[in-house]
Amino acid sequence: MQTTAPLNRSQPENASYFHAVAIPKFVALWLGSLGLYGLYWFHAHWQVIRQRQGGDIKPWQRTLLAGSYCEPLLQLFLDAANGTPDIQAFKPRVRAILWLLMTATLFFGPPLSLLCPLAFLPLIAGQRVANQVSAVRTPGADRNSRFRPREWLALLPLALLLLAAALMACGFDSASVPKPGHATP
Repeated sequence: MQTTAPLNRSQPENASYFHAVAIPKFVALWLGSLGLYGLYWFHAHWQVIRQRQGGDIKPWQRTLLAGSYCEPLLQLFLDAANGTPDIQAFKPRVRAILWLLMTATLFFGPPLSLLCPLAFLPLIAGQRVANQVSAVRTPGADRNSRFRPREWLALLPLALLLLAAALMACGFDSASVPKPGHATP
């Protein structure tokens, strides 16, 4: 797959070379959405690549088959970084396998399934390289480090989960709430 193609005419001039997202924001969105951000992350990268290169890349197909397309995506980041100074190389296959295994722990139940929310960890190196390549190749593009309103909404699942855990830890449950029309003893 070619990674050094010039920007496609249908792509805006200020578009990032890869999907840019600051690492702290990447982590917050992944954890806050309980991993659902991962689907968006894969889709966004393939969408940007399709816009830049043209061709018949189908981002949703590659997102749904992310287990097969994770390594090629990470390899694209490294290929595009060739010759870029200060890039820390990583092994895409190892990172993709780790991501896949950590994601698959969801199906094994506790305590192993506690690894699933941390599945973003093997992908951080890839996103860091994608950000560095984007900064060099498209210096005027947005670096995507600020939270937009819809991204704050993506943090809602984690906020609700933490609120429920806090309420349960304080001894608050539905049995202690008086029902309408019933007197409390």
